[in-house]
Amino acid sequence: MKAFLSYRRADSQATAGRMAQFLDGIPAVDEVFLDVDGIAPGENFERKIQDTLAQVSHAFVLIGLQWAGPAGAGGKTRLFDDDDMVRREVRLALASRARLVPILLDDTRMPRPADLPPDLKALSSINAFSLRTAHFDEDMDDLLDALLGTKAGGRKGRGSRWRQAPLTLAGAAWRVAAGLAAGAVLMVGAGLANRWADNGCPHLVCTLQSTFGITAEADALGLLWMIGIAVLALSAAAPFVLRWWSGRR
Repeated sequence: MKAFLSYRRADSQATAGRMAQFLDGIPAVDEVFLDVDGIAPGENFERKIQDTLAQVSHAFVLIGLQWAGPAGAGGKTRLFDDDDMVRREVRLALASRARLVPILLDDTRMPRPADLPPDLKALSSINAFSLRTAHFDEDMDDLLDALLGTKAGGRKGRGSRWRQAPLTLAGAAWRVAAGLAAGAVLMVGAGLANRWADNGCPHLVCTLQSTFGITAEADALGLLWMIGIAVLALSAAAPFVLRWWSGRR
């Protein structure tokens, strides 16, 4: 999942930053784009937004009580100005292939079509998600459940069920021990299978000599040691790879 956050700074900058920080800590989220971080000085705003929206899978439009901006002399809000950055972002998001999700903050209601400029009226017909400041983690979990599918298992304490728990020293030691045990079982199993096989070689050293044409027994024994060390090393690393892979899903 790659996410784009659209917000008005005077309305929801703090919530947007908190949301970006939350998503950054989720293994299933590959990248989070915030305009304040993602657009370098001198870059073309609209081109950068277009390029980013072409890469993301989800676009979140954060809508607070002041999202439309202050009203001007004609009574229209800032959102109706052609050069309004929020209007341009949302217009580009609506035209992109990203899944657009309006995020209503606390008591904010979805804008009516009459409250939106013509190029943003389609926004009012998209089902929105309510994000409560007082229940931020819980609501963010529910949002990810809805977008990416419910994760198996419950949640402990007040942490996010989508955020992988830090790996402790005891947990790392347990994984290494389990991996080494599995590697040892694999090597023993290979030795027993070789002994039971009717190939004229009662042990692995002989099998290696026969397979690779090794003349000296010491050389075959050295190769067996190298294979054994490699198997144990890969077995010790496998639990960490599986943990990382399961977190990315």
